Amino acid sequence: MSNQGDFNSYIYIPVRSSEEVRKRAKVCHAVLRKLVEKQFALGTGQWKDPSFCLGKGGETQKGEISRHLFYQLDSLNVDGRKQEEMEEEMEEKMAEKMAEEDFKDPLHVTIAGSVHVKRHMITSFIGKIREELNNQYSFHLFFGGNVDLYRSQKHTKYFCAHSVKREQQELYINSLIGKINKILNHFGLTNDYVDRICHVSLAYTDICLDFLLQNKNLDINSTFWPNIEKIIKDEYATDEDVTTYDDFYIYVNRICVRVGKKVYVIPFKHFDNEFDYTESNDSGGSSSEK
Repeated sequence: MSNQGDFNSYIYIPVRSSEEVRKRAKVCHAVLRKLVEKQFALGTGQWKDPSFCLGKGGETQKGEISRHLFYQLDSLNVDGRKQEEMEEEMEEKMAEKMAEEDFKDPLHVTIAGSVHVKRHMITSFIGKIREELNNQYSFHLFFGGNVDLYRSQKHTKYFCAHSVKREQQELYINSLIGKINKILNHFGLTNDYVDRICHVSLAYTDICLDFLLQNKNLDINSTFWPNIEKIIKDEYATDEDVTTYDDFYIYVNRICVRVGKKVYVIPFKHFDNEFDYTESNDSGGSSSEK
């Protein structure tokens, strides 16, 4: 069966935009800004290089850094020139809308990368996933406190993210990916998102960071650089923006399958005492809707 189809599809664990997650997003954004600023400090001539700003023709100037730094949470993307005066008002509005807009922001942990699903396959494809995951129980998924750097598969963006802890990936995620891969193989599809460290991306830039990575003797052919804060901590040792946070977790009780513009929710089973799950602390969020 051809791996081409009518609809682009991918499978992911949704991540609720809780207060803790938004706080982590701000940390990731601050770290990413310092990485870009540090690269700029290494050589101003880099800004004239067309490849320095990916896809932007190299028109970037230092004062325009903010135009190339983004939160993955759309609700946090505010013009840097207005950010300070709008921050309090913005946080109040977000708090009011938090319950109803938890899942409108595109935060997720990717389980299967983009595949093409033919129109006539959709019903059986979704049905097969529901069948395979019928006995899948909900679980807590822990992320490391360090900020890691990732590069997109197309090499057009760099992301600051928190990665799923290794033992958690082995315990929960790998088996889930295995089940999904089994289904994809059944339909003649291939998951390109294999042998990767699962993570939640919280901030990104379209500025190429190769110059900085190479300057720090890091492998620019890689797509993952753990604990990226270590290359800026010496310079910003007293800056609270790069303070290392503790691990945090989310409660995973579903996966989502996006086919075209439509999202199918595949719920997991709950343990009896967690059916109406309430967070035990503010360190994480639930993938379930309120």
